[in-house]
Amino acid sequence: MSQKTLERLEHLQQLNRNREWINHDLYRLMYKEDLYIVAYERIKSKPGNMTPGTDGETLDGFSLKSIQEIIQEMKTEQFQFKPVRQEFIPKSNGKMRKLGIPSVRDKIVQEVMRMILETIYDSPHGPYFLETSHGFRPNRSCHTALRDFRDKWTAVNWLIEGDIRACFDELDHQKLVAILRKKIKDERFLNLIWKLLNAGYMDLHGEKKESLIGSPQGGIVSPILANVYLHKLDEFVEELRQKQEKGKEKRRNQTYLALQAKRYRMIKQRRTRTKEFKEITRQMRATPSKQTNDPEYIRVRYLRYADDWLIGVCGSHSLAEQIKQDVKTYLQDHLRLTLSEDKTHITNARAEEALFLGTTLKIGNGGKAKIKLQTSPATGKAFKRRSTGMETIMNAPLPKLMKRLTDRRFCTKEGKPLPRTVWMDLDADQIVNLYSGVNRGLQNYYRFTDNWAHMQRIQYILQYSLANTLAWKYRISLPKVFKRFGKTLTVLVPGKEGKEDRQVSFYLNSDWSKNRESFQRGNQTDIDLVQTMRRQRTRSKLGRACCICESTEQNVMHHVRHIRKLSHKREATGFNSLLRAINRKQIPVCHTCHRKIHNGKYDGLKLGELAYIPL
Repeated sequence: MSQKTLERLEHLQQLNRNREWINHDLYRLMYKEDLYIVAYERIKSKPGNMTPGTDGETLDGFSLKSIQEIIQEMKTEQFQFKPVRQEFIPKSNGKMRKLGIPSVRDKIVQEVMRMILETIYDSPHGPYFLETSHGFRPNRSCHTALRDFRDKWTAVNWLIEGDIRACFDELDHQKLVAILRKKIKDERFLNLIWKLLNAGYMDLHGEKKESLIGSPQGGIVSPILANVYLHKLDEFVEELRQKQEKGKEKRRNQTYLALQAKRYRMIKQRRTRTKEFKEITRQMRATPSKQTNDPEYIRVRYLRYADDWLIGVCGSHSLAEQIKQDVKTYLQDHLRLTLSEDKTHITNARAEEALFLGTTLKIGNGGKAKIKLQTSPATGKAFKRRSTGMETIMNAPLPKLMKRLTDRRFCTKEGKPLPRTVWMDLDADQIVNLYSGVNRGLQNYYRFTDNWAHMQRIQYILQYSLANTLAWKYRISLPKVFKRFGKTLTVLVPGKEGKEDRQVSFYLNSDWSKNRESFQRGNQTDIDLVQTMRRQRTRSKLGRACCICESTEQNVMHHVRHIRKLSHKREATGFNSLLRAINRKQIPVCHTCHRKIHNGKYDGLKLGELAYIPL
């Protein structure tokens, strides 16, 4: 990346650490070829980019010339976004999810716009977004939101689970641009966003429909636009918090103080070995030292991930109802969004469970007091502390996970493992890898939960579903599967062309000890995103010589969707076998060689016949 462009982005990051900073002349960044190259590098390997949009084009054949054409249209302000192609995919609840497929060149432009907006709203030197927002942001995830609940929500009495009905489909365009205008004073850049919002979509019958509201379906820039829009909700809840909170600390529990005084008197009287002393000690352990429902002490907590949000209230039920109604009114009157009443609940945090980001949340384990041995992080010394059972309890929703496995035919409703027949035609190592991916993914996500040991049941179902699938594939019994492949269901993959054999095993976890802090951190603040963009630019193969004939004229990038998942083909054939050998889904070629690849004239090409290997 050129030093001038890099300095411009770094300067923007520095300026936007000031929340009041207004950004001018952003549209000129849309002329920078380097930004488009970085945008291409960021999205080039995603399989969805080989799905044609409404123009029928894919990322195959993309080149520097394509970027230069886009920049020329930007300079004359003639660039127009194409309507997205609309598709529907089934959801787990039986309904259909709307999906939009933009054209490839629109994706490149949107990625450039996203990088600019991220520089403004999520500067590493001080983001404009609040700390309570966790969705679609650098170094933030579901786990950062859940870790915040684990660490800071122990005092709440009520949990308000919030859901905004069809949030992304209902964003008001006028309101969104008005919000953007507070930080951006560049009408040409805002006009480009207007073009994106008004691009429309092609329905299933091929007719163009206008998009009067909502963010572009499937758009790369849509998540950050939604965050900009819902940032107003974050600010409103922060104002509510400041308005409602009162009291420095909870008042002391008089019952606890009376027990404490009585115990102290017995210690002075040297009556510590009596039954009465032991009973008083037991009562003290089960009694909170502070008033749990102190009306003079109120705290409000808040988290948002995309359009899902959670509010915790340390106060009365009536206050929780009032806050819910205030949020509903604000969404309706100021953001023109609707609160989903059937998905928004007020839960007693001490007696019921709330569901947020796929995790059930609760405060307390029923009030069972314990004495725990804890190690001081400062001194490393162990000491005893009292636990009244009011810590945050976070569990994996096992019934929901079981239902997901049932819906995907891994098991019956009763939890009996089933063979997954849709995978039977794949190679054995591919089947094992797919099952391992499911098991590892679930365990990585739920490792922090308090019912972690119960995830053994999920692993058992996946292990025996895999065994049943292999039994069906090889037409052998289940005992013979374990005799042939072992407990870990290890498949030996023979090496080719002198390569060593390799083994593929099902991922089996053996550590079921609870670790309440085992979150995926994601706080990599030492990574400089601008410097990362520079490395992506310098390593790009766009514009390089053809790797087959070394021609430097009219070069394009040849793309394939996959080099390993070959659908109906067991082995890579034709030119794909060469791509698989160098482990690349894109290579630079000239127009002539590109046509020959698609015509099958290079199907027998050997690795040694390449002019150079594009590493």
